[in-house]
Parts: sequence; structure tokens; C-alpha cells
Amino acid sequence: MVSLERETPWSKTGDGPLTFPWDAELGDPQARFYRDGDNWSLEGIKAKHRTYCNGKECVNKKVTLAKGDILKASVTWLVVVEVG
Repeated sequence: MVSLERETPWSKTGDGPLTFPWDAELGDPQARFYRDGDNWSLEGIKAKHRTYCNGKECVNKKVTLAKGDILKASVTWLVVVEVG
């Protein structure tokens, strides 16, 4: 499980907690997680493989995350287990 404390990229390279070097098709970065007050948001960045939240594409717009959201980019999947 990963706990975020500040803006964090979801990426193929780097040293952050959401870095997945084994996913060769993941963008660099693919998306960013943002803290919005008491909430967290995800913004997909235009990449070869799109970023999805609950099956809906989220590129170039922030999506407020909720517990249970399922996120996908390339072959990497993430599940939001807690927000706040």
C-alpha cells in the first residue's frame, strides 16, 4: 500500500512511490496525483496509453478520487483504498 502526502507522479521512471519501471508502455509521467484540500485528484497527462478512472478516460482534466476508485494506465492498475 502507498500513502501519498504531496503531489506525486504516476510514471515509468523516477524514484517516487508510484514508479513502475517494468511497465514499458507507461508514460513518463503518465498522470499526477494532487492534494485538493481534504481530497485527492488525478490528472492524466497525454500519453500513448490513456489514463482511466473507473473506466472513464481522464486526460487533461482533474478527477476527484473516492475510496474504491479503480485506476488504469497501460498494464498498471491502482485501487484507491482511502482518501483524506
